[in-house]
Amino acid sequence: MTNYILSIDEGTTGIQASFFSMNDFSMHGNNKIEFPQIYPRPGLVEHNPNDIWETTLKAIKKSIELAQDSEKNFSISKVTAIGITNQRETCLAWNKKTGEIAGNAIVWQDRRTSEFCDSLKKNESLRKMILKKTGLVCDPYFSASKMRWMLEQYPKAKQWAHTGELALGTVDSYVIWKLTGGVSFVTDHTNASRTMLYNLHTGNYDQELMSLFSIPNNTLPEIKPSIGRFGVTKGIEGLPDGIPITGNLGDQQAALFGQNCVKTGEAKITFGTGAFLLMNTGENIVEADNGLLTTVAYSTPQKRVFALEGSAFIAGAAVQFLRDNFGWVKNSAESAELAMSYPRDEEVLFVPSLAGLGAPYWNPQAKGVLFGLTRGTQQSQIIRAVLESIAMQNVQLLRLMEEISEQKIIRVGVDGGASRNDFLMQLQADILQTILIRPSNIETTSLGAARAACIGVLEEDVTFIKSDIGKEFNSHMPEALANANLYRWLKAVDCVNQFYGS
Repeated sequence: MTNYILSIDEGTTGIQASFFSMNDFSMHGNNKIEFPQIYPRPGLVEHNPNDIWETTLKAIKKSIELAQDSEKNFSISKVTAIGITNQRETCLAWNKKTGEIAGNAIVWQDRRTSEFCDSLKKNESLRKMILKKTGLVCDPYFSASKMRWMLEQYPKAKQWAHTGELALGTVDSYVIWKLTGGVSFVTDHTNASRTMLYNLHTGNYDQELMSLFSIPNNTLPEIKPSIGRFGVTKGIEGLPDGIPITGNLGDQQAALFGQNCVKTGEAKITFGTGAFLLMNTGENIVEADNGLLTTVAYSTPQKRVFALEGSAFIAGAAVQFLRDNFGWVKNSAESAELAMSYPRDEEVLFVPSLAGLGAPYWNPQAKGVLFGLTRGTQQSQIIRAVLESIAMQNVQLLRLMEEISEQKIIRVGVDGGASRNDFLMQLQADILQTILIRPSNIETTSLGAARAACIGVLEEDVTFIKSDIGKEFNSHMPEALANANLYRWLKAVDCVNQFYGS
């Protein structure tokens, strides 16, 4: 008999629900339902918590219907456990006793607390203290300053803080609280490590940080292992009571886990509009002060495993740039065909700083620049340079991770839209000089939550589930040539950084 895991992915623009077979992790009933984005004014992004919850229920219901239609042996009574993954950093305030909402959730993209964060960063000792304890840069992106803002601006949050009824949490803690009928007010180490209130060294909330952001002690969820017991379902339409929630991971960490990157030196790249890169550094906390972040990769009842995280602002957006601004390509696949249609010109280079330069430069003034044009330069050579730039910047970040962790990257899993582009993935493997693996199911975030829940309910070791290899890309480029290509491109990036004087 096949049993199933219900995986719920609480995304930024929509909620995805799906069932995974505990036998072979085949996916059933997968569906995603979008919910409204709220933009009160430029730079502000909010979600209505009721929209999040109602959409979650709709996605679960739809997933059950689809699974029943496609899988004759599927039954909701065969659901053994639930795994949850979520947009990180987004936070909200509600009443622990009644469930009433204090106001809209403030989304990770929201910049309303920029001024406050800038004032903290100006104090070098505070900046260093935050970085040392949390592994994060002081930025509105993370939850702490958003929570402080809610306590100041939402009258109900202020009132409930005084009566001890206030719950301040990330989206996972709210959804678990709702799924368990208000019984479990919990989060996991990966989500807690994105609040800027969590001390990486102690594995708990830090009193100095709580005071700095004026967060009362009794308002935050209990931190539990990512793979463990978070509570059981109660009073949810369509789901039996008593299904245990046994996996909970932030979305990027879930993708890392879904790629089975459970060993030191294993990494993943998620290709979206930008690219998110995480590298497993084992049980060692690797401190970075170059724009890379230190975060919890996952935790079990026995240990916490850490990761380095970096992001590139532009990945899939570079292909969109060619499509929308010039009409040169229709999609990623066509860009690969065109890139291969004419001999490569190694002098044609593109620096994709269309939204500024990220780590390790952090130059928001930088613009995108094309190098090496002659009268003979072809459109296809420019398209190739754009695709190469996506791969180059990822290699730059991964090399940075190797350097500060003093650990060689042994394998890279890839997922997200652009990972379907074989040309780009081969290019990525060539320049990186490392094996690249694209799983057969690139929905690795949902898969990661399901794998965590499966391991949690069976109380197995994280190595219990073997890696899924859909397609493997090995480097075909001589190392000297790969290094020469990377060196030339990095030289171009340095030129752009200097020209736009950071």
